[in-house]
Amino acid sequence: MRAAVKSDAIAPSERRSHSAETNDAELIARIAAGNLAALGAVYDRYHAPVRAFVIRAAAGSPDVDDIVQEAFLTLLKAAKTYDGRASARPFLIGIAAQLVRRRRRAFTRWARTLSLLATSVVRTEDHDPERVTDVTEDLEHMQRALGRLSEDKRVVLLMIDGEGLSGLEVAEALGIPVATVRTRLHYARAEVRQRLAKRRSR
Repeated sequence: MRAAVKSDAIAPSERRSHSAETNDAELIARIAAGNLAALGAVYDRYHAPVRAFVIRAAAGSPDVDDIVQEAFLTLLKAAKTYDGRASARPFLIGIAAQLVRRRRRAFTRWARTLSLLATSVVRTEDHDPERVTDVTEDLEHMQRALGRLSEDKRVVLLMIDGEGLSGLEVAEALGIPVATVRTRLHYARAEVRQRLAKRRSR
């Protein structure tokens, strides 16, 4: 995939025509017209965030790079459906999320996402060693709880709490109603909190 779309494999004149000033909507339109140089520009612009998302979503699966490559190859086919928004990031994350779901890889590691989720689940008022140990155990337990969520709930939770996408962006990316996104997010967060509360009550 890198050899196919990476911009340094493209002639200098073509690279200049897809400079940083070219907006995403224009690049996607060029991709829809079959311009691989534009695909290289989008790849260089969004490879890192898409890969970071897949690493978290696929829980360290050895297929991470394959999924990332497939996401950009899929863009060749999906470009014609692009809605013209300023940033292609939500669109690409949505493609990657669909690919992860299709491969049905279990989400077992959420290290980077946990720190974001912890603020809504764990409230720390001090930093004494005993409390820090409790919080660490809470996060480990939360990680296990996340692994028990259904795939649909995990994907929504990751896209919103992990990637910072809006409910509308997630709905558009996954092809589901916004109300469904909100419902899945609500129940995902509730299940995580419930499992954590059970552990604390022991």
